[in-house]
Amino acid sequence: MIKITDKILHFSISFLIAPTIFLYCYLFNLSILWCFLLSNVGAIGIGIVKEIIDSRFDWKDIVADVIGVIVSDIVIEIIFEIR
Repeated sequence: MIKITDKILHFSISFLIAPTIFLYCYLFNLSILWCFLLSNVGAIGIGIVKEIIDSRFDWKDIVADVIGVIVSDIVIEIIFEIR
């Protein structure tokens, strides 16, 4: 059985937030570059704000957020066939 840790939650939430923001930007006809920029900054920013709200700041949670965003970017590039 997989133990769900805080790092897995950070990864998962960032993995879901980044493409959601990307799709909203894409629907508003923003360029692909702006869609990636806003979605990445938004997802990582939400993770940082969550860490600031926590009583203890853990940089490993931010790393998990960044990895989640990178993986979601790869998935978006595959789906949209971006090269």
